[in-house]
Amino acid sequence: MSKFIIGDQENKDDQLAQAIVNAKDGDVIELQPGTYFTSESPFICTVRQNLTFIGKSSNKDNIKLNCSFTIGAKNIIIFKNLTITFPADGENTLSAYDGAEVYTDNVCINRETSDNWDTIYGQNASFSFKNSQILTGMKTKAIGLSLDNSQIFADNTSIQFLFQRKSKAYLRNSIVTHEFKLRQHSETYFRNLTMVSYVVPHKNDLTVHSGSKFQGQDLVFTSNKPKLRIFKGDFEVNNTNPEPDQLHFKFDNSSKVSVDDKKPFNEDHQNIKKK
Repeated sequence: MSKFIIGDQENKDDQLAQAIVNAKDGDVIELQPGTYFTSESPFICTVRQNLTFIGKSSNKDNIKLNCSFTIGAKNIIIFKNLTITFPADGENTLSAYDGAEVYTDNVCINRETSDNWDTIYGQNASFSFKNSQILTGMKTKAIGLSLDNSQIFADNTSIQFLFQRKSKAYLRNSIVTHEFKLRQHSETYFRNLTMVSYVVPHKNDLTVHSGSKFQGQDLVFTSNKPKLRIFKGDFEVNNTNPEPDQLHFKFDNSSKVSVDDKKPFNEDHQNIKKK
């Protein structure tokens, strides 16, 4: 294992690019405070080794990488104490495939572009976020984290727009902003989850569709009128804020919906069973 210390050199961008390209399995890249690569010329790379990137500051804003990372099959990547953003169209800031594993601690991953590509995309991958942020720049319709047959563990993490397809999420003390969608037999299990959705109006704050399951304890909505759509899915939550009678549910007859072990009022009159 080798350690590369980057940031003291005048050509630190070239040094970092070479360190990534030439790294071997298990190498560590330490980054001194500063901005690496420019918004006009960001760095795009595919990582095919097990690597660790560590910012040498407890303030993640002190180390900024204008980069796009693609994590190759079965590789393990660790990011700590830094900010990664991609300022150009046509690429995810971070994508992971085919058994790749991504771990973050005290990291911000953003995408400051005009298009609506996902900030992070995972297919058959695993993510673990701790004390981190996943942002979509100024956009409110773009997806911050899109999971396809993947898995996420998040602790004390904020995610702008979480989308799951055939995926599992385990969330603790975390925030989802704008919108949260589960589709195609996805599962979410949580403890102390806050939905911040008042920033921009969406059709629904939370959508649980097509065999998906949403289950947990302590769910908070900041919206004045939280909207939840459950279609052929399961929703089982204890302790909500606001109270259950202030949540606006719509669900079909095949869905299993309970709040504090009681079925809430269904505003979807077309799917209310006739007595």
